[in-house]
Amino acid sequence: MSALTFAPCDLPSAAEALRAEVRAFLAEQLAGFPASDRARSWVGFDAEFSRKLGARGWLGMTWPEPWGRGASALERYVVVEELLAAGAPVAAHWIGERQSGPLLLRFGTPEQRENILPGIAAGETCFCIGMSEPDSGSDLASIRSRAVKTVVDGEAGWVVNGRKVWTTYAQKSHYMIALL
Repeated sequence: MSALTFAPCDLPSAAEALRAEVRAFLAEQLAGFPASDRARSWVGFDAEFSRKLGARGWLGMTWPEPWGRGASALERYVVVEELLAAGAPVAAHWIGERQSGPLLLRFGTPEQRENILPGIAAGETCFCIGMSEPDSGSDLASIRSRAVKTVVDGEAGWVVNGRKVWTTYAQKSHYMIALL
């Protein structure tokens, strides 16, 4: 088997124009933002900053309409690269935009998509992941929590038994995707 190699390439002009726009936005928004906060980019939670990204169409941007704008993966790459390079606070939208939104696009019900995806794309809906458990941490192979399909008062649903621990920003999130 041969190794994968990727030859360097130039980005399309639309992606480079977007890069300039993102850099200008970040220079304005992060002016005076301390280096110690920039170093915490991945865990920096700033809901207002995420709403500003959403207002510019930079969250869920590759999602199909009506939830996103169907932008290219390269355009999304440029936005993410610039956010992380600048040390922007991304935690408020990171899980929803990168993980939960795509899950809902693929496996969610029409009602879930309609009710949740617009908030993620607007930077107004925050998600966390319920993964870690006592005695197993984030070792998904040792998860003991379980969901059992059931009917309660004539309504189909799920009963979840188990515990999750240290779920980052659960106290600030609107939803959680739980791994069971």
